[in-house]
Amino acid sequence: MGGPMRRADIAHPAPEQATGPLVWVLSKGENILGVYATKDAAKGPFVEAAQSIPFDLDAVWQDDDGAVNAHGGCDWGSLEPHPLIGQTQLT
Repeated sequence: MGGPMRRADIAHPAPEQATGPLVWVLSKGENILGVYATKDAAKGPFVEAAQSIPFDLDAVWQDDDGAVNAHGGCDWGSLEPHPLIGQTQLT
């Protein structure tokens, strides 16, 4: 495998393209740790998640959409914006 999937590898609307409210999803590895109403509310939990990575951090970065990521060894944490869907979506 080529390492952790980066936010840019997944097609999601950027915050400025979202038509409604955003939520911030905090994940570590393959687990969702929480969903937050604001990025500020998730800062402390993101730092805790990044500090709990059992390896030295290889990289910490912020994407153009404001998502923040931490990667160490084979573990990672991310805080990503997602549009809040409040009605049935037509596909």
